[in-house]
Amino acid sequence: MDRGRVEAPRWRAPLLVLMLLGATVVIGPLAGRASPALATPPQTLEAWIYPSSAGQPACDVPAELAALAVDPIAVLKPEYLTVNGKNRVVTETVAALPCNGFSAANLALVRAAAHRVYVTVSAGTRGTKGVLASASRRAAAEASIESFVTSTGLDGVDLDFEPNKWSQATWHEYMRFVSDLAGEMRPAGRTVEVDLEPFTTTPWDAERYGDVVAANAHVVVMAYDHEFDVACAPISPYSWLQQVVAYAQSQVPAASLTIGIPSYGYTTTTCGKVAHVTTNVAYVTMEDEPGFPTTPTGVGTLRDPGSGEIRWRSGNVLYDFVDATALNAKLEVVGAMGVTDVSVWSLGGEPWFSGNPG
Repeated sequence: MDRGRVEAPRWRAPLLVLMLLGATVVIGPLAGRASPALATPPQTLEAWIYPSSAGQPACDVPAELAALAVDPIAVLKPEYLTVNGKNRVVTETVAALPCNGFSAANLALVRAAAHRVYVTVSAGTRGTKGVLASASRRAAAEASIESFVTSTGLDGVDLDFEPNKWSQATWHEYMRFVSDLAGEMRPAGRTVEVDLEPFTTTPWDAERYGDVVAANAHVVVMAYDHEFDVACAPISPYSWLQQVVAYAQSQVPAASLTIGIPSYGYTTTTCGKVAHVTTNVAYVTMEDEPGFPTTPTGVGTLRDPGSGEIRWRSGNVLYDFVDATALNAKLEVVGAMGVTDVSVWSLGGEPWFSGNPG
């Protein structure tokens, strides 16, 4: 989730513990259909972790990992690698990012909370184009990733390359990059995941889900951030989520598909157009905002029937966030469509299936 990533400005120590994921989860109401009282987690549950500076909500992650370690989830994906301004893949260490940056101690916490660990490699528009602009840069990036994975004994790679658009030439080079990495990883039983934007029909740019499968990699569709498509839209409305999943399933075999679901909020000061959006606002920050509902009645009044999300206005600001009930409901939506692999963005002061870990 590279686009629009903005961290909340305040942090509070975690108060509640994550549930054991072997148990059932409570499902919230869905618009236009009956909702069962209980549902089980997906066959494969994944979650992203991103690094941050001190005092940010992402600093809640160690306590959340300690709770998850009692009953580890399938996959955790800490972002330890990124493409820097010189178009090189570098390690994001605790020296620069003390919360969730790479260190032996932090990696040990992640390992204890998951059966498999993939390193996330992030790149925006400039980094993506820079790395893929020449064969030598691409080869150097591949070598850096392979070296990191081998030296740390990780189980795979999660590529979060998110340019503002994919030209045909850049996409072609990216698929070569993905194929080369997969060729190196697969013999050792390691996985390459590729994070892709959500679409309900054939993308307007060169991005193609099926190409990733042809490159022997696993597709992760980030089915959230609809507020960047339609001003003041929910993060992941049910009907849109169903369309995103249906399109992905038409392009990718079930065994090669993960659907990303959101666990965060956003704010905006205008609904006339997509502008002034502050996204990735953590629950532990949102609960201090004016108008935040503090009673079950207040929550029910503000819950959007089309997305399960909590939405309200205070002054000229619109607030929207995914609480545990909305997260559970989105899990139910994709599960009903046959999705067995779900990835949550993200840990760190955000709602989890049993309640708020913050």
